[in-house]
Amino acid sequence: MIDDKAYSLSNIELFSDLSSAELAELASDFQWQSYDLGSEIIKQGQEEHSFYILIKGKADVMVQKEGPRLWRVNSLDPGDTFGEFSLLNGKAACNTIICQENCQVLALDAESFARMLLRWPKLYQTFIGRLSQDLNEANLILSEAKYKEILRSALQLTQYKDKFYGLWGGARTTGEVERKLEELAQPKGHLLLTGERGTGRQMMAWYVHQRQSGNEAPFVVVDGRRFDQQWRDLIVEPAGQEMSSGFHNSNLFDIAEGGTLFIREINLISPHTQLKLARAMNFQKNKCFVIGSLNAEPDDLERIIIPELRKCFAHTYEITPLRQRKRDIPILAQGFLEKLAQKNHRNVPTLNQEAIQLLLSHHYQQGNVSELIQVIERAFYIAEQDVIGLEQIFFGPTSEQNGHTINLLAWPKLKSLLKNGTFIGWLRRVIAILFITLVLLLLFTPEIAVSTKIFALVWGLWWPALALISPFLGRLWCTVCPFSTIMDFVQKRVHKNRGIPESIIKYDYLLVSFLFLIIFWIEVITDMRFHPSYTAILLISIQVSAIFIAVLYPRHTWCRHFCPLGGFIGTASVGSMLEVRADASVCLNKCTTFECYVGTGNVPGCPMSQHLPFLDNNLDCKLCFNCVRNCPNGSVQVNLRLVGREVWHLVRVNQGFVVFIGVMLGILVPLNYFAPQQKIWTSTSWKVWFSLYYWGAGLTGGMFAWMIAKPFKTKAASLRVKLVFAFTPLVLAGHIMYQVAFIPGIRSLLFGVGYETQSGLLSFYIPATVLAHGIATTFGLVLTGITIALVLLHTKEKRTARLKS
Repeated sequence: MIDDKAYSLSNIELFSDLSSAELAELASDFQWQSYDLGSEIIKQGQEEHSFYILIKGKADVMVQKEGPRLWRVNSLDPGDTFGEFSLLNGKAACNTIICQENCQVLALDAESFARMLLRWPKLYQTFIGRLSQDLNEANLILSEAKYKEILRSALQLTQYKDKFYGLWGGARTTGEVERKLEELAQPKGHLLLTGERGTGRQMMAWYVHQRQSGNEAPFVVVDGRRFDQQWRDLIVEPAGQEMSSGFHNSNLFDIAEGGTLFIREINLISPHTQLKLARAMNFQKNKCFVIGSLNAEPDDLERIIIPELRKCFAHTYEITPLRQRKRDIPILAQGFLEKLAQKNHRNVPTLNQEAIQLLLSHHYQQGNVSELIQVIERAFYIAEQDVIGLEQIFFGPTSEQNGHTINLLAWPKLKSLLKNGTFIGWLRRVIAILFITLVLLLLFTPEIAVSTKIFALVWGLWWPALALISPFLGRLWCTVCPFSTIMDFVQKRVHKNRGIPESIIKYDYLLVSFLFLIIFWIEVITDMRFHPSYTAILLISIQVSAIFIAVLYPRHTWCRHFCPLGGFIGTASVGSMLEVRADASVCLNKCTTFECYVGTGNVPGCPMSQHLPFLDNNLDCKLCFNCVRNCPNGSVQVNLRLVGREVWHLVRVNQGFVVFIGVMLGILVPLNYFAPQQKIWTSTSWKVWFSLYYWGAGLTGGMFAWMIAKPFKTKAASLRVKLVFAFTPLVLAGHIMYQVAFIPGIRSLLFGVGYETQSGLLSFYIPATVLAHGIATTFGLVLTGITIALVLLHTKEKRTARLKS
């Protein structure tokens, strides 16, 4: 039966944007109801009823005007809906629905209707648009008082007064606004508000309205973008007053009578309608107070508004953009947090100094105060502690799809596998057990590890494989990493949950670079590849460090801010062909619970503290697929894409990792130069000179990359940063060349080429290491060259587009 309901709903235009899964979810709340010919489905004045969809039959919409007589005002056919408007405005039913045939309907009770609007907000906007259209038609039938009441209720649904925080900023800004509000409390003419989008023009209009008329008077909001289509016919001019007296109830100024008519983006009204509006304002200037708003400089008003309309506004007030009054930002942010805490019955979080500096560094050109509100609200709901830091502040544009991708979740079997999570969970456990077994073998029975070639495979295949696989499949190793699995096991049982020090968050790239340098240096100096016990000690040391960090700090702090192996794999995966991304439009319009970040009851949130709509690079994505399992809106995608494309689209990457790239590039010189010298020099001499050159080259490479890129962690990646990341293929090629020599048996492997001559068969042989070095070098140089060229080309295209705009 639910399938029948879902099929019926799929044929309704209102639900055309919903997926099959969403239709099935919605269908479970609807109930079938049948009515005979002549039955009343809804009766005028009825207090409680449902939202209905007519599936079979026909019905008439009837209105009782005066006396017992009913007037037919509309007919309903299969697919039409009714009952929604009374549910929206909280009033009794304003008409009667009578069946003209045997009818079958799908009914949704009031509670489920409200839940539907919260679940799919776009439906709310559709209902409001329909309501406006239907009410324009109804003005020929309904009485003036009744029509005015209903239309006023519909228009007031566009208010957002509950979202107004009522905060203006510091004492100086607040004092200026209060003085203006006092001045406008007894106005001598209408008001024109100017300012950029999101500066608070509607909030200012609301508080002006409160000072003048109080909360009970109508505050009617209309939009200039649709004014010509929706509201032009509701303006009564002096010349048409006598002719239209029979339709006096359609006057927009009567609807707002005694209150305020707020017209957003008034400059978007056509000049002809502006003239009509100006005449109506002059004719009915005492009916209501008119406030217009627009995004323009005060000096430009005469140019974008016709003179007749401009003269109607005696007062003009410009709201300053947030970026020009940044001293207000900390006060506004903390004020928003206090009101959110009060509303949600939580302790009031505080912003640490680093978060405040990040808020101050942003320019808010996307939405001014509205943008700040979105950032603070998001930080409030995802923060797990009473202190909000850098990791809870997400700014700027959301990630965008760049070029064609293939969503692997479109394959039902793979989607089911990742959604379930059982396979990945067992794979992690198996690899963790194998890892523990390996460490025990290396510690207590190293001869078995050596004789079975397990030890040789660890150094000879696993480490080179990471350098080869990561540029193509991203941080896939991190998906099953035993260090992470064991660390996570301990963290769930012992956890201090302290806040991560801001110095760690700010300088994590230096920690990763230093740990990478020291571990690589210890590996070479101690000949660890040939000493099982040394390898065991290294692995245990890394695991203990990871557990220690996990016990102290939340989530996978070790993986994001400390792990040198994670830093290497993450840097290599920036341009990989596998990515996890979200449909940002779905996230921002439908998601209010942030499951991808905070998690659900059974599945934790992102271990790397990533908010998926803002994830646009692979550096800090472990491919754990928790977001795939947690997202209730189907927003998450696991995509295949062109290798290397991400580099020229970098925006919010941790720019400090240019230092790490410089370090990895720098140490290639001593690694490859001193390797053949080890057999010639004495052990002590070789270690001393190698250490000096190794640390000197590593530190020099890091500092040189820093000076070239000048990374700024809280701003979008610059061209210099992208160019440094473009050298990643060359860096990886160098490390592959170094690691290839340690693959078991490769030094004994030769590739021969033979050809026949008059004197006989001639042949020559190429060592596998030489061939591997040649291939790695070629691919590294070619990919780096292509990536640099595309970075420069993409930057040029963006600059050209900005100049044209």
